[in-house]
Amino acid sequence: MKRGFTIVELMLAVLILSILTIVSTWTFHTVVRTWNLATEMADNVQRTDYALAQITSALRSAYFPTSGEVTDADGFQLVDGNEQNDPDGSDWISWTKLGPAIVGRNSRFAKSAHSISMYVVEPGKSDVEAYANGGLVCDVIGEKKFRPEDFDEDDLDNWDHFVLSENVQGFNCRVLDKDQPFKDDQANWQDKWDTSNCIPRRVQLTFWMKPIDKEKEPYPIVRVIEIPLWDVSQNPVKTDSAGTEDKERERRRRSGGQTGGATRGGAGAGGGGAGGTGGGAGGAGGRMPPPPPPGGGPR
Repeated sequence: MKRGFTIVELMLAVLILSILTIVSTWTFHTVVRTWNLATEMADNVQRTDYALAQITSALRSAYFPTSGEVTDADGFQLVDGNEQNDPDGSDWISWTKLGPAIVGRNSRFAKSAHSISMYVVEPGKSDVEAYANGGLVCDVIGEKKFRPEDFDEDDLDNWDHFVLSENVQGFNCRVLDKDQPFKDDQANWQDKWDTSNCIPRRVQLTFWMKPIDKEKEPYPIVRVIEIPLWDVSQNPVKTDSAGTEDKERERRRRSGGQTGGATRGGAGAGGGGAGGTGGGAGGAGGRMPPPPPPGGGPR
Protein backbone atom coordinates (compact mmCIF):
# COMPACT_ATOMS: atom_id res chain seq x y z
CA MET A 1 0.00 0.00 0.00
CA LYS A 2 1.43 3.37 -1.03
CA ARG A 3 1.49 6.08 1.57
CA GLY A 4 1.64 9.85 0.77
CA PHE A 5 2.81 12.83 2.84
CA THR A 6 0.51 14.20 5.44
CA ILE A 7 -0.35 17.88 5.54
CA VAL A 8 1.75 18.28 8.69
CA GLU A 9 4.84 16.83 6.97
CA LEU A 10 4.35 19.11 3.98
CA MET A 11 4.00 22.17 6.19
CA LEU A 12 7.13 21.18 8.14
CA ALA A 13 9.13 20.74 4.91
CA VAL A 14 7.97 24.15 3.63
CA LEU A 15 8.92 25.75 6.97
CA ILE A 16 12.42 24.25 6.94
CA LEU A 17 12.95 25.29 3.32
CA SER A 18 11.83 28.84 4.14
CA ILE A 19 14.22 29.07 7.08
CA LEU A 20 17.12 27.83 4.93
CA THR A 21 16.24 30.34 2.21
CA ILE A 22 16.09 33.24 4.67
CA VAL A 23 19.37 32.27 6.32
CA SER A 24 21.10 31.87 2.94
CA THR A 25 19.78 35.22 1.68
CA TRP A 26 20.80 37.03 4.89
CA THR A 27 24.27 35.46 4.79
CA PHE A 28 24.74 36.40 1.14
CA HIS A 29 23.56 39.97 1.80
CA THR A 30 25.95 40.30 4.77
CA VAL A 31 28.90 38.99 2.76
CA VAL A 32 28.16 41.36 -0.14
CA ARG A 33 27.70 44.35 2.19
CA THR A 34 30.94 43.57 4.04
CA TRP A 35 32.78 43.21 0.75
CA ASN A 36 31.45 46.54 -0.51
CA LEU A 37 32.34 48.30 2.75
CA ALA A 38 35.83 46.81 2.72
CA THR A 39 36.35 47.87 -0.90
CA GLU A 40 35.12 51.39 -0.19
CA MET A 41 37.26 51.60 2.93
CA ALA A 42 40.36 50.49 1.04
CA ASP A 43 39.66 53.05 -1.69
CA ASN A 44 39.17 55.84 0.87
CA VAL A 45 42.32 54.88 2.75
CA GLN A 46 44.35 54.90 -0.46
CA ARG A 47 43.09 58.34 -1.48
CA THR A 48 43.52 59.70 2.04
CA ASP A 49 47.06 58.32 2.31
CA TYR A 50 47.94 60.10 -0.92
CA ALA A 51 46.49 63.38 0.38
CA LEU A 52 48.37 63.01 3.68
CA ALA A 53 51.59 62.28 1.80
CA GLN A 54 51.09 65.52 -0.13
CA ILE A 55 50.50 67.44 3.11
CA THR A 56 53.62 65.92 4.67
CA SER A 57 55.66 66.87 1.62
CA ALA A 58 54.20 70.39 1.62
CA LEU A 59 55.18 70.97 5.25
CA ARG A 60 58.66 69.61 4.68
CA SER A 61 58.95 71.93 1.66
CA ALA A 62 58.38 74.97 3.88
CA TYR A 63 60.01 78.20 2.72
CA PHE A 64 61.54 80.88 4.92
CA PRO A 65 63.21 84.12 3.77
CA THR A 66 66.85 84.63 4.71
CA SER A 67 67.02 88.27 3.63
CA GLY A 68 65.92 89.59 7.02
CA GLU A 69 62.54 90.81 5.72
CA VAL A 70 60.54 88.39 7.84
CA THR A 71 56.79 88.92 8.24
CA ASP A 72 53.98 86.93 9.82
CA ALA A 73 53.04 85.71 6.36
CA ASP A 74 56.41 83.98 6.01
CA GLY A 75 56.06 81.87 9.16
CA PHE A 76 53.71 79.16 10.35
CA GLN A 77 50.29 80.23 11.59
CA LEU A 78 47.79 78.27 13.66
CA VAL A 79 44.24 79.20 14.61
CA ASP A 80 42.84 76.78 17.17
CA GLY A 81 39.27 75.95 16.19
CA ASN A 82 39.20 72.38 17.50
CA GLU A 83 38.39 72.21 21.20
CA GLN A 84 39.65 69.08 22.99
CA ASN A 85 40.29 67.20 19.77
CA ASP A 86 36.69 67.44 18.58
CA PRO A 87 36.01 65.13 15.59
CA ASP A 88 33.68 67.79 14.18
CA GLY A 89 35.99 70.77 14.74
CA SER A 90 38.70 72.22 12.55
CA ASP A 91 41.91 74.13 13.15
CA TRP A 92 43.26 76.50 10.49
CA ILE A 93 46.95 76.46 9.56
CA SER A 94 48.95 78.43 7.04
CA TRP A 95 52.57 78.41 5.88
CA THR A 96 54.72 79.32 2.88
CA LYS A 97 56.26 76.58 0.75
CA LEU A 98 58.13 75.73 -2.42
CA GLY A 99 57.74 72.89 -4.88
CA PRO A 100 54.91 70.88 -6.46
CA ALA A 101 53.42 69.23 -3.38
CA ILE A 102 49.61 69.68 -3.35
CA VAL A 103 49.59 72.12 -6.30
CA GLY A 104 51.13 69.72 -8.87
CA ARG A 105 54.20 69.94 -11.07
CA ASN A 106 52.35 71.74 -13.86
CA SER A 107 50.88 74.38 -11.57
CA ARG A 108 51.80 78.03 -12.06
CA PHE A 109 52.82 78.04 -8.38
CA ALA A 110 55.19 75.06 -8.49
CA LYS A 111 58.34 77.06 -9.34
CA SER A 112 57.90 79.94 -6.89
CA ALA A 113 57.07 80.46 -3.24
CA HIS A 114 53.38 80.32 -2.42
CA SER A 115 51.22 80.46 0.69
CA ILE A 116 49.16 77.44 1.80
CA SER A 117 46.07 77.57 4.04
CA MET A 118 44.47 74.31 5.18
CA TYR A 119 41.23 73.65 7.09
CA VAL A 120 37.97 71.66 7.00
CA VAL A 121 34.62 72.88 5.70
CA GLU A 122 31.25 71.27 6.36
CA PRO A 123 29.18 69.92 3.46
CA GLY A 124 26.85 72.57 2.09
CA LYS A 125 28.33 75.32 4.31
CA SER A 126 30.49 77.00 1.68
CA ASP A 127 29.64 79.39 -1.14
CA VAL A 128 32.48 77.87 -3.16
CA GLU A 129 31.12 75.35 -5.64
CA ALA A 130 34.12 73.02 -5.35
CA TYR A 131 33.63 72.82 -1.57
CA ALA A 132 29.99 71.73 -1.81
CA ASN A 133 30.76 68.24 -0.46
CA GLY A 134 32.97 69.57 2.31
CA GLY A 135 36.16 67.95 3.54
CA LEU A 136 39.77 68.97 4.04
CA VAL A 137 40.55 71.87 1.71
CA CYS A 138 43.60 73.92 0.83
CA ASP A 139 43.81 77.50 -0.44
CA VAL A 140 46.91 78.58 -2.37
CA ILE A 141 48.02 82.18 -2.86
CA GLY A 142 50.72 83.11 -5.34
CA GLU A 143 54.11 84.62 -4.50
CA LYS A 144 52.95 88.26 -4.49
CA LYS A 145 49.70 87.59 -2.64
CA PHE A 146 50.82 86.63 0.85
CA ARG A 147 49.09 89.34 2.85
CA PRO A 148 45.34 89.87 3.39
CA GLU A 149 45.48 93.47 2.20
CA ASP A 150 46.93 92.28 -1.12
CA PHE A 151 44.44 89.45 -1.56
CA ASP A 152 41.75 89.73 -4.20
CA GLU A 153 39.43 86.75 -4.46
CA ASP A 154 38.68 87.67 -8.07
CA ASP A 155 42.37 87.63 -9.01
CA LEU A 156 42.46 84.06 -10.32
CA ASP A 157 46.00 84.49 -11.64
CA ASN A 158 47.41 84.56 -8.13
CA TRP A 159 45.29 82.14 -6.12
CA ASP A 160 43.88 78.64 -6.43
CA HIS A 161 42.18 76.07 -4.24
CA PHE A 162 42.11 72.31 -3.76
CA VAL A 163 39.98 69.67 -2.07
CA LEU A 164 42.52 67.40 -0.40
CA SER A 165 40.08 64.81 0.94
CA GLU A 166 36.30 64.73 1.21
CA ASN A 167 36.64 61.93 3.78
CA VAL A 168 38.00 64.25 6.51
CA GLN A 169 35.40 65.79 8.80
CA GLY A 170 37.64 67.14 11.55
CA PHE A 171 41.19 68.49 11.76
CA ASN A 172 43.42 69.23 14.75
CA CYS A 173 46.97 70.60 14.73
CA ARG A 174 49.41 70.79 17.63
CA VAL A 175 52.97 72.12 17.59
CA LEU A 176 56.06 71.33 19.60
CA ASP A 177 56.58 74.06 22.19
CA LYS A 178 59.27 76.49 21.04
CA ASP A 179 60.89 77.12 24.43
CA GLN A 180 60.35 73.73 26.06
CA PRO A 181 59.99 71.12 23.30
CA PHE A 182 60.21 68.18 25.70
CA LYS A 183 58.81 67.81 29.20
CA ASP A 184 59.30 64.74 31.41
CA ASP A 185 60.86 62.93 28.44
CA GLN A 186 57.65 63.48 26.46
CA ALA A 187 56.94 65.77 23.51
CA ASN A 188 55.43 69.01 24.83
CA TRP A 189 52.62 69.59 22.32
CA GLN A 190 50.74 72.89 22.34
CA ASP A 191 47.46 73.93 20.69
CA LYS A 192 48.70 77.49 20.10
CA TRP A 193 51.56 78.92 18.08
CA ASP A 194 51.95 82.61 18.83
CA THR A 195 55.32 82.97 17.12
CA SER A 196 53.89 83.35 13.63
CA ASN A 197 57.08 84.81 12.13
CA CYS A 198 58.94 81.50 12.38
CA ILE A 199 58.38 77.78 11.84
CA PRO A 200 57.78 75.09 14.50
CA ARG A 201 60.17 72.21 14.88
CA ARG A 202 57.44 69.57 14.61
CA VAL A 203 53.70 69.49 14.09
CA GLN A 204 51.21 66.81 15.04
CA LEU A 205 48.25 66.59 12.66
CA THR A 206 45.12 64.64 13.56
CA PHE A 207 42.59 63.99 10.79
CA TRP A 208 39.16 62.67 11.83
CA MET A 209 37.90 60.43 9.06
CA LYS A 210 34.26 59.91 8.18
CA PRO A 211 33.23 56.32 8.97
CA ILE A 212 31.95 54.17 6.12
CA ASP A 213 29.16 52.97 8.37
CA LYS A 214 27.22 56.04 9.51
CA GLU A 215 26.41 54.31 12.79
CA LYS A 216 30.11 54.19 13.68
CA GLU A 217 32.21 56.93 15.25
CA PRO A 218 34.80 58.93 13.24
CA TYR A 219 38.29 57.51 13.55
CA PRO A 220 41.53 59.52 13.82
CA ILE A 221 44.65 59.34 11.67
CA VAL A 222 47.69 61.01 13.25
CA ARG A 223 50.82 62.28 11.52
CA VAL A 224 53.89 63.79 13.21
CA ILE A 225 55.96 65.85 10.78
CA GLU A 226 59.35 67.45 11.39
CA ILE A 227 60.00 70.65 9.44
CA PRO A 228 63.64 70.96 8.31
CA LEU A 229 63.72 74.79 8.25
CA TRP A 230 63.07 75.17 11.95
CA ASP A 231 66.71 76.10 12.63
CA VAL A 232 66.74 78.60 9.76
CA SER A 233 63.60 80.32 11.04
CA GLN A 234 65.16 80.65 14.52
CA ASN A 235 68.36 82.18 13.16
CA PRO A 236 67.54 83.95 9.87
CA VAL A 237 70.51 85.24 7.87
CA LYS A 238 70.35 88.99 7.42
CA THR A 239 72.07 91.17 4.83
CA ASP A 240 74.39 94.02 5.87
CA SER A 241 72.50 96.74 4.05
CA ALA A 242 69.58 97.38 1.75
CA GLY A 243 71.96 97.83 -1.16
CA THR A 244 73.57 94.45 -0.59
CA GLU A 245 70.15 92.88 -0.38
CA ASP A 246 69.04 94.48 -3.65
CA LYS A 247 72.16 93.23 -5.40
CA GLU A 248 71.58 89.73 -4.10
CA ARG A 249 67.97 89.78 -5.33
CA GLU A 250 69.07 91.00 -8.76
CA ARG A 251 71.71 88.26 -8.93
CA ARG A 252 69.13 85.62 -8.07
CA ARG A 253 66.65 87.03 -10.57
CA ARG A 254 69.18 86.90 -13.40
CA SER A 255 70.24 83.37 -12.46
CA GLY A 256 66.70 82.08 -12.71
CA GLY A 257 65.21 83.00 -9.34
CA GLN A 258 66.28 79.79 -7.58
CA THR A 259 69.59 78.81 -6.07
CA GLY A 260 69.91 75.80 -3.84
CA GLY A 261 66.15 75.40 -3.42
CA ALA A 262 65.47 79.06 -2.54
CA THR A 263 63.50 81.87 -4.13
CA ARG A 264 63.54 85.65 -3.59
CA GLY A 265 66.26 85.36 -0.97
CA GLY A 266 64.77 82.50 1.01
CA ALA A 267 65.51 78.97 2.09
CA GLY A 268 63.37 75.99 1.19
CA ALA A 269 63.43 72.29 1.93
CA GLY A 270 62.20 69.98 -0.81
CA GLY A 271 59.65 67.43 0.27
CA GLY A 272 59.66 65.33 -2.88
CA GLY A 273 55.97 65.87 -3.54
CA ALA A 274 54.26 64.70 -6.72
CA GLY A 275 51.17 65.99 -8.51
CA GLY A 276 48.44 67.83 -6.71
CA THR A 277 45.09 66.59 -5.59
CA GLY A 278 41.59 67.40 -6.89
CA GLY A 279 40.16 70.87 -7.50
CA GLY A 280 38.85 73.20 -4.84
CA ALA A 281 38.54 76.91 -3.89
CA GLY A 282 39.15 80.00 -1.73
CA GLY A 283 41.09 81.71 1.17
CA ALA A 284 44.14 83.57 2.27
CA GLY A 285 46.99 83.47 4.73
CA GLY A 286 48.33 86.52 6.52
CA ARG A 287 49.06 88.04 9.88
CA MET A 288 47.72 86.58 13.11
CA PRO A 289 44.85 86.29 13.50
CA PRO A 290 44.08 85.67 9.80
CA PRO A 291 40.79 86.66 8.23
CA PRO A 292 38.27 83.88 7.62
CA PRO A 293 39.10 82.27 4.26
CA PRO A 294 36.52 82.87 1.51
CA GLY A 295 34.08 80.00 1.30
CA GLY A 296 34.74 78.59 4.72
CA GLY A 297 37.25 78.23 7.51
CA PRO A 298 37.63 76.87 10.99
CA ARG A 299 34.30 76.12 12.57
